[in-house]
Amino acid sequence: MQLDALDQIAAKAFEGYLVRKDLVRQFKGQYPVPTYVAEFLLGRYCASVDETEIQEGLAIVQRQLASRTVRAGEEELFKARAKEQGRV
Repeated sequence: MQLDALDQIAAKAFEGYLVRKDLVRQFKGQYPVPTYVAEFLLGRYCASVDETEIQEGLAIVQRQLASRTVRAGEEELFKARAKEQGRV
């Protein structure tokens, strides 16, 4: 995604606080979490204009959401994994 001049100024002024909404939409419906949870994680790991940092952050967010959310039908698998590891 290409940032225009206004976006560049905003990114410079609010460095570390920018959340791209197109990235938020990427996780919508994919995991059973509220939108603000995805926004928080993306703001924490993808708050940059550098594309390589964003891709690394997306991998972290994807991994965290995949390991910490329970999808419909996977409840028993999640319980077994938690019991085996001794934590949730």
